[in-house]
Amino acid sequence: MTLKAPRKPIDFTKVEALRKEMMLTIENMASLFGVTRATYHSWLKGKPIRPSNDEYVRVMLKKLLVVYTEHSWPSPEVRAMDSKMRKDALDTLLQVQA
Repeated sequence: MTLKAPRKPIDFTKVEALRKEMMLTIENMASLFGVTRATYHSWLKGKPIRPSNDEYVRVMLKKLLVVYTEHSWPSPEVRAMDSKMRKDALDTLLQVQA
């Protein structure tokens, strides 16, 4: 029987840095993670993430990093968009990755 090593907790200070670099709102990020803004805020303040959310958040973070690195997000065009248009463009890229 092999035991899995415990996963390192997600560092939400790094998640916040990524969010800001990608020009996403807290509401955008919460939506991407499938949680409320209040839940996202609680994670920022150090509240533990439920195991049921942990894997989903990790998968989404990997997808966001692909968009950030491989698609040079946010491009000048994306920077010029308003928040809703930016989120819609991101959703489209994420669907292509799926």
